[in-house]
Amino acid sequence: MSILILGTVRENQAEDKGKDKMEKKHKGIKERKTRNNKRKKLIQYMSLFLVLLLACGGVALAGKKPEKKVQKKEEKKEDTRAKEFAVDPARPVGNPKATDEKVVYLTFDDGPSKLTEEILDILDEYDAKATFFVVGHEPDYAYMIKEAHKRGHTIGMHSYSHDYQKIYSSKEAYFKDLDKMAQVVKKQIGYVPCFIRFPGGSSNTASKHTPGIMTELVEDVQKKGYQYYDWNSGNWDGAVKTAGELIETGTSWTENNLLFLAHDSATKQTTVDSLRTIIEHYKDLGYEFRALDRQTITAHHPVNN
Repeated sequence: MSILILGTVRENQAEDKGKDKMEKKHKGIKERKTRNNKRKKLIQYMSLFLVLLLACGGVALAGKKPEKKVQKKEEKKEDTRAKEFAVDPARPVGNPKATDEKVVYLTFDDGPSKLTEEILDILDEYDAKATFFVVGHEPDYAYMIKEAHKRGHTIGMHSYSHDYQKIYSSKEAYFKDLDKMAQVVKKQIGYVPCFIRFPGGSSNTASKHTPGIMTELVEDVQKKGYQYYDWNSGNWDGAVKTAGELIETGTSWTENNLLFLAHDSATKQTTVDSLRTIIEHYKDLGYEFRALDRQTITAHHPVNN
């Protein structure tokens, strides 16, 4: 009986050892599978990370290349305009004759101001180019000269002070004032442009306190390489008018080449309010909106002093 029990105990012990051995074996296999799965997942994550990293790098590189091309294109455009539009006594500027093309040359005097950016945004909406004859009234907005130039518009000079008594007191006073504005513009766009507009236009009578000065100035500015531009149309916003009145006047012109006078000084909110309607009117009639260049009609007025 003792022998039988002892044998049974030994059998049970052997069986338990076998079970333990099998359990350890299964446990080892399971642990190895777990480790292998973790390795596989880690490799997958690393591979995915590398793919994403390379993809992001490719996008970044792809994004940089056009940016460089655009930058070079912009720089080339700036260089071209600097060479083409810079004041140069050896090069004639302007064309006295109109063409058969239907073109509006929008021009804005007396800015830049707090309204200039809104005008630029409206021009962008219609892909319309314009010319800004700038003054030095608001130095805090001088940076808008650069912004207008950057957006493809032409920069011209009106005067620094727009003070009739001061600038038309003598030829020396006029050119001193013009040179002061030239330095402001050069700081913003890198060159002094050849385009100017006399305060009051070449036909002004505000200069009569210095008899004959305009007759001399219209000749002298051209000898120095500048060209002056008057106008043959406009919205007549020099006086205080409603947007409706500006639209009525501004849409009444029918000539092919419209050298259009408007203002972007701080008090001309109605000019901003009427601008879209005026642009749409001429667009519907088949006109293009261009900025001044060296070949543009000058629309000179008769000189009255």
